[in-house]
Amino acid sequence: MKSLHTLPLISKYATEQPRFTLLDSVANRISLIAFCSVFSFLFMYVFLPFNINIWYEGQHLALMPLFLIFTLCGVASLFTSQFLLIGLRRRLKLTNATYLCWFFGEILLVSLMVTIINVSITDTFFFTWTEFINTLHYTALILPLPYFIALLWFYTREKCAQLKSLEKIQVQEVKQEVIKEDTTCVLIRDEHDKPVLTLHPAKLLMIKAEDNYVHVFYLSGNTIRKELVRTSLKKLEAQLSIAGFTRAHRSYLVNISKVVLFKKNTKGHYLQLEGLDDLIVPVSVSCLPVFQERFAPVA
Repeated sequence: MKSLHTLPLISKYATEQPRFTLLDSVANRISLIAFCSVFSFLFMYVFLPFNINIWYEGQHLALMPLFLIFTLCGVASLFTSQFLLIGLRRRLKLTNATYLCWFFGEILLVSLMVTIINVSITDTFFFTWTEFINTLHYTALILPLPYFIALLWFYTREKCAQLKSLEKIQVQEVKQEVIKEDTTCVLIRDEHDKPVLTLHPAKLLMIKAEDNYVHVFYLSGNTIRKELVRTSLKKLEAQLSIAGFTRAHRSYLVNISKVVLFKKNTKGHYLQLEGLDDLIVPVSVSCLPVFQERFAPVA
């Protein structure tokens, strides 16, 4: 029964919407106001929407200062919304969806201020409900375009920054993996303890003893290479045993993870290694149990 009481809590947090954060930055809010004001002023001055130039024929104000006054009304309204009212509890809880209501409130505020200023400086307009609705209509047609262009720019910039951050993290992880791989490389030295070859264990296939030398078979890119080193197989066995190498014969030390075939013929058991298809590696009786245990068929 107790589990039933936890269900509403799970549902609440599972359906919680992300908070609207694009305008948390002061720089973003200033950019928004500046872009909307410049865009709106140029739009009115260049395109003269709704035949606005005819409305003010015979007035003592020219269109440019009139448009500038209207633009300043918008700046004052957005400044009030984005700076003076930013700390309201309801504003802080707005989600990406509910911020549209806040934006509609900004349109109402801009329309109200423009209407008040318009009827104050002209003789042909009066403060009526119809006048306010007309102004609201025109504001709603002009303001959303620059407003949402600015928000889209902030959103794109934010996602690009997140992507770059993820790329940096991935690069760091790759570097750490490379460093980790480098630290696990094996260093093959000659009889005088002089470094001859450094290899990652996964690239080292097999080592074959020949008198006082050993042939080191390793993978370089997609090519199998062989390096002759003057040292003993016994010395290398002690070094490479912890890296997954085991003795198959008194003359062979193999990377057991590279074994692709373990088989018996009339002469005994033998191995074949990845990339060394033409080379048969014999398995001596003393070394046989290790390979039988590793490659024994599952019952």
